[in-house]
Amino acid sequence: MTGQLTLQSATLKPWHTLGFDVKAKGVVEVFSEVDIHQILAFAKQYDLPVLPLGEGSNTIFSSDFAGIVMRVCLKGRRVEQGNDGQLVVYGAAGENWHSFVRWTIDQGASGLENLSLIPGTVGASPIQNIGAYGVEVKDVIDWVRYIDIASGEVIQLKASDCAFAYRDSIFKQQLRDQIVITEVAFRLSSNFTPNLSYIGLQDSHAKTALQLSDYIVKVREAKLPDPQHLGNVGSFFKNPIISEDHYQVLKENFPNLVAYFVGGGCWKLAAGWLIDQCGFKGIRKGKVGVYKHQALVLVHYGEGHVEDLLSLAWDIQQQVWLRFSVRMEIEPRIYPQ
Repeated sequence: MTGQLTLQSATLKPWHTLGFDVKAKGVVEVFSEVDIHQILAFAKQYDLPVLPLGEGSNTIFSSDFAGIVMRVCLKGRRVEQGNDGQLVVYGAAGENWHSFVRWTIDQGASGLENLSLIPGTVGASPIQNIGAYGVEVKDVIDWVRYIDIASGEVIQLKASDCAFAYRDSIFKQQLRDQIVITEVAFRLSSNFTPNLSYIGLQDSHAKTALQLSDYIVKVREAKLPDPQHLGNVGSFFKNPIISEDHYQVLKENFPNLVAYFVGGGCWKLAAGWLIDQCGFKGIRKGKVGVYKHQALVLVHYGEGHVEDLLSLAWDIQQQVWLRFSVRMEIEPRIYPQ
């Protein structure tokens, strides 16, 4: 734990990638489970809510936070040999996600390469069930270790008990705001079998996990803004999932509709395409806007207000609904809610 925590208003501007100047009652960094228990005891004494935060790359502060923001900085990573080429890889919650992915590749472990360059931390990855290029992190998680905020109990939850779904999990639903993730274990492989199911990855001609990771990094850099230079939280909306009947109606009216069959009589629509069709791609409204290379990304140019970004998001939701009868769900977590 760095310094002495005091109940003094602190800006959250440096601690979330949108960079809005919102405040919290206090901000503290924790480097161990002991630190976490101390902060939880302090918060309980003053009857304050606690918000664990990684790199803030998937968080929107809609207003000041009337509690303590706990920046989870736990470090540590290790790998153990399993059976039949399986490797169990452990990552502390505060490890940078992309650095962790590249480290696993250096260790001869494959399975995370499709998730290269996703902003955030290891501890945040199961909350959102991060996914990209045909892979979701739930596919390789073994278990998640966390501390219950109310009781202080340390719990290890198997992946099968995490209620993983598309950009969703038990940590985003039933356990939202109730736990602090401290470590995640992954089941990876020493045998590289490339997942090239996503359209376009076949062009990578990757023969190693590193080559596939490098290719995905280039693709992401070409179409997504670096949050260190332009405030954003990556994909702002989930790709909507609709019924077969709804899909057929849209396909008839919009022959160029971008959609993917996901089974169970459902189709996943490309949210970026929907937004683009409504004329929002590249639009700027004051200090916020929609990224010129990817309509799914809303951006903050600096010195703006979060209300402006949420107003723009609302406009997008309204227009997509009016044109396509599709509800657009915001992907990042919003605090307070």
